[in-house]
Amino acid sequence: MKKIILSIALFATLAVGSSYAQQGRAYGNRPVPDNQIDNRFEEFQINKLDNIVGLSRRQENKIKKIENHYDRLTAGRRTPNLKELQWKKQQEIMDVLTPAQRERLMAFQHGNKFDRHNRRG
Repeated sequence: MKKIILSIALFATLAVGSSYAQQGRAYGNRPVPDNQIDNRFEEFQINKLDNIVGLSRRQENKIKKIENHYDRLTAGRRTPNLKELQWKKQQEIMDVLTPAQRERLMAFQHGNKFDRHNRRG
């Protein structure tokens, strides 16, 4: 009788433990990226940038390639230098823009920086 009770308890412990082991997380507390959601978010970000600076079709495609390249670099493995990769990605995206577009983007960012803090409501 003791063996049966112990085996049932062991089985229940293993079943519960294995169900919590696969929580849909790649590592740490970061969720596994969903490609469709990630692509939609990137499209949204590119459209926002397009509204600000007026991107050409060629520039949009280059930015999409850069985003996909860095998605592949960070997917499925730990990256201790994540901030450095994000900085490099931003630099590559800025290199795609023309000097006039860069100025428009900087003016937009500079203007919004002060609007956020002076709002009342």
